[in-house]
Amino acid sequence: MAERAQSLTVSRKEMKFLLNLEDRMKLIQALDTLLVPDAYGNYDGYRVRSVYFDGLDNQDYIEKQAKFDFVKRVRLRTYSANATTAKFEIKKKWTHSQIKDSVVVSREDAEEMIKGNFDVLKKYDDPTAELGYEICSTMGYRPISMVEYKRRAYTHPFFSTRITLDSELQYCIFYYDLFSENPYPHYQSVMPITQTILEVKYDTYLFPQIQDVLTRLNLQKCPVSKFGSSRSLLEQYYY
Repeated sequence: MAERAQSLTVSRKEMKFLLNLEDRMKLIQALDTLLVPDAYGNYDGYRVRSVYFDGLDNQDYIEKQAKFDFVKRVRLRTYSANATTAKFEIKKKWTHSQIKDSVVVSREDAEEMIKGNFDVLKKYDDPTAELGYEICSTMGYRPISMVEYKRRAYTHPFFSTRITLDSELQYCIFYYDLFSENPYPHYQSVMPITQTILEVKYDTYLFPQIQDVLTRLNLQKCPVSKFGSSRSLLEQYYY
């Protein structure tokens, strides 16, 4: 019998920018007074580690590079090497909107999926688990990269507003130990340590105070994709 799963669906609009170090400090100072840290960390931030999956035909990567109107990501995510669970997530993105469906799975089941055994998703009485099993088992999904970065995240307790600042972005391929306590020595850095990826996510309303803070920053459109950057080796084959 399938077990009742802990699941979550989040739908938001999204804006994505690159920040320099000076503007990062200005923004953090403002957000510390306007919003509160999210549930996974405090004002110092925390590390995020994700294992991404793709099909044998690299469909998700190809559709992203070809700038399809609709793209998806399939990943496992954890916030601590000591975690007893992980999040299995299917992220669906349109031009400026996204829906992220997630289900919490056990550490053991996450490790099985990394080995290619998606049958463990049948244990969970959850639509995300069901869809994930169909996608991964029928399209030959397998782990293709592991991405890690430091995140500082803010939310509002009463509105669907979330702002994240991600730095120290790095990735590796052919190594997918989601729960390793030792830093992997062969990570590849994606961007300079002085740069930060800023993501502003909200439902239908973004606070005027936050809009005002953002207008004072030297924001640049962010060309960096965590998933895409980790698959840069494929560019020579497809583009």
